[in-house]
Amino acid sequence: MNKPTFSTYMELVIATSIVGSSVVVGKLVVMRLPVFLSQSASLAVALMFLVPIVLIQKTSFRIGRRDALILFIQALIGMFLFRVLMLYGLTYASASESGILTSLTPAIVALLSYVLLREKISLRPGLGIACSLLGVLALQLPHLTGLRSNAPNATSFMGMLLVLAAVFGEAALTVLRKMLSSHVSSLLGTMYITLFAMLMFMACSFGETQQFDFNQVGVGEIGLVLYYGIFVTALAYVLWFRGVSRVPASTAAVYTGCIPVSTLLLSYIILRESFSFAHLAGTGFVFLGILLMSHDERR
Repeated sequence: MNKPTFSTYMELVIATSIVGSSVVVGKLVVMRLPVFLSQSASLAVALMFLVPIVLIQKTSFRIGRRDALILFIQALIGMFLFRVLMLYGLTYASASESGILTSLTPAIVALLSYVLLREKISLRPGLGIACSLLGVLALQLPHLTGLRSNAPNATSFMGMLLVLAAVFGEAALTVLRKMLSSHVSSLLGTMYITLFAMLMFMACSFGETQQFDFNQVGVGEIGLVLYYGIFVTALAYVLWFRGVSRVPASTAAVYTGCIPVSTLLLSYIILRESFSFAHLAGTGFVFLGILLMSHDERR
């Protein structure tokens, strides 16, 4: 594995920040568009960018059966099921609450990488993961208080379960990337995952196509689909896979802590959801974990 550079860490930060923004955008999507139909369209947009780039770089489309199977599983768990569970979960929970649950991703990735990849967790990465988990606790305090007081805006139990299941899919996506052959580039892998996921969404969208009134689609709805396709799918996945291929999965796990931070900030700015000092404390712990992990990798 090549020694990570500063650009590698920035790719991980940018990718996870975009993924965090997808939670906020997803909240807007479920309010305006059908889930399967909107995701089919966004993935088609992503392929319109990915395929020409692969052709320009003269990358071979051929991959082995094992890699094809891993990419298919990544598409099923890390993109199809992740988006379905997350978007339906957002119909019950707010964007900020869903972003808080994504804070569990680092711990889940670290656990899966230990079980499946046999990656050892040394002192500094362990401290980084611990800081991330402390960030989770800090971020959840206002919501746990709300649940105990039966506040009307408390997170729906069903929404929590759906989003938590989506987080497991996101964690599996990271770990499975480490199992691919080295000759499968980040760009090629993203293209195949997007293609497989698009076919899955299309197969489930026929009923929505017959019932949805396309006259309702305006500039805002088109913008949401384009953002999901170009940034959330194409750009974020390419940057994430490039970064993950250069660092241990346990290191990449901590960078997923940027997802809830990005979600919380954008849910406050765009959706006008509540923001508290506990969110600031959680953000601080998340970035402390990132610093600890980055320092360990550079040694």
